[in-house]
Amino acid sequence: MVDTEALRKKYSPDGSPLRELQLKMMEELLFLAEVCRAHGLTFYLSSGTALGAVRHQGFIPWDDDLDIALPEKDYRKLVAILRKLDSEKYVLHDRFSDFNYINEFPKFREKEGNLLGSFPQRGKLYKYKGVGIDIFCVAKNSFIRAFVCAKMRVALLHWLYKIKNEGIRKALTRVNWAIYHCLVPLTWPLNVFRKKGEIHYGLGQSFAHHYMWEKDLFPVGETLFESIRMPIPHDPDAYLTHIYGDWRQLPSEEQIATAVHNQELISE
Repeated sequence: MVDTEALRKKYSPDGSPLRELQLKMMEELLFLAEVCRAHGLTFYLSSGTALGAVRHQGFIPWDDDLDIALPEKDYRKLVAILRKLDSEKYVLHDRFSDFNYINEFPKFREKEGNLLGSFPQRGKLYKYKGVGIDIFCVAKNSFIRAFVCAKMRVALLHWLYKIKNEGIRKALTRVNWAIYHCLVPLTWPLNVFRKKGEIHYGLGQSFAHHYMWEKDLFPVGETLFESIRMPIPHDPDAYLTHIYGDWRQLPSEEQIATAVHNQELISE
């Protein structure tokens, strides 16, 4: 049995920088949950956040990340709502609000803040740098289509931060996004390889190796996350097993060190 309290005292005790970061993400999660409920949108805690919910009833004690996912139709609605959000504190950080942000999934984040840890060099160019939540789309695509689209986006966009001239970088970013979105429809025939019920993150969102299955995701269930009931995949055991294998087994100290994005948050 996992001794979550002991782990929290070690990695994220009350008042620690990591715990303060987690609490900020929790505030954002509650905001997003309210938006989703008000508009009848389905979402669930995903990836490591779902693992934390099931194994620790909250954040993984050393986790500095929070992920949610939505089915494609609801994802598009949520993104449209958040793009129109008039908030002094929060912003939907995506390629429309900041051309230097070249991930296909957006991040709902505080406008003000400082990027921590081993972020890529392009992160230094971001317009918004506050703590945030990753918002993923899940869709009915084959592994090979998801893989190809992710590789295309990386090839076209991930190197652009190296261009020092902002005007040239901005122009090339827009051109390469246009090329990418022209190429994506051409990959549709690759869905012939999709297995029945197979689900992947939306095209271009990376993590194509994360196999998910419709029956394991929907209809969503609920569990406690930081003492608040939050939606999780319908069959969390099957979902987590497909992604992580033996998810009940705690990682080693070395594995924890490599999993943490922001090393300074847990350094003694």
